[in-house]
Amino acid sequence: MIAAVDPGSYASLAAVPVDHLVPVPDAVGLREAAALVHDAVTALALLDLTALKAGETVLITGASGGMGTLLVQLARSRGARVVGVARGAEKLSLVRELGAHEVVDAALPDWPRHAAAALGGGADVVLDGVGGALGAAAFPLTAPGGRFSAHGAPTGHGFATIPPEEAGRRSITLLGIADVQLPPARRVSLATQALEEAAAGRLRTVVGAVYPLERAGEAHGVIEGRGVVGKVLLSV
Repeated sequence: MIAAVDPGSYASLAAVPVDHLVPVPDAVGLREAAALVHDAVTALALLDLTALKAGETVLITGASGGMGTLLVQLARSRGARVVGVARGAEKLSLVRELGAHEVVDAALPDWPRHAAAALGGGADVVLDGVGGALGAAAFPLTAPGGRFSAHGAPTGHGFATIPPEEAGRRSITLLGIADVQLPPARRVSLATQALEEAAAGRLRTVVGAVYPLERAGEAHGVIEGRGVVGKVLLSV
């Protein structure tokens, strides 16, 4: 069984209501389930919230991270054209392997120009899991009438700050992490869906590193330094 602990904690033991628990299918390991219990739920909620449809184009920043790797697969499974932004050859290779149609190296100083070319113009949906200056640079790549989600800030530089007047002028819907704060029943439903997809082999988890609980600070440093691909987990 797995469960998201509200409002979240690092602990070897935690008490949760029984109706918050989700059975883990036999075909899914507990480590893989742990990589899905938060990020896959949020990823599915974001795709529902942005109403991504088949035939649309989506730009995903931080595409090699714990949530980004899931978003790439889930967006591709919905029939979207996926452009992933990541940093460095190893991460870009992984993002392409997971289903991105095009990849863009965020290490390039003019990466937005390369992204615009890969998009063929603008993205119907931008899913920004990086925030800060990179997220702000991704906003102009949103097509008029599109949707921009600023839901990530793993480097500690804050969520992307987008001028609401500019979004309004271009009829772009702005969404943030507050829009995917889900009630327990919804979290359970989405976690069940994610585990079923993983059990069926349609959703792959990428675990980049596992740290013991007493080294949680080091794990945070690795995430903030963007030195690992996929999800970082703590073990107890």
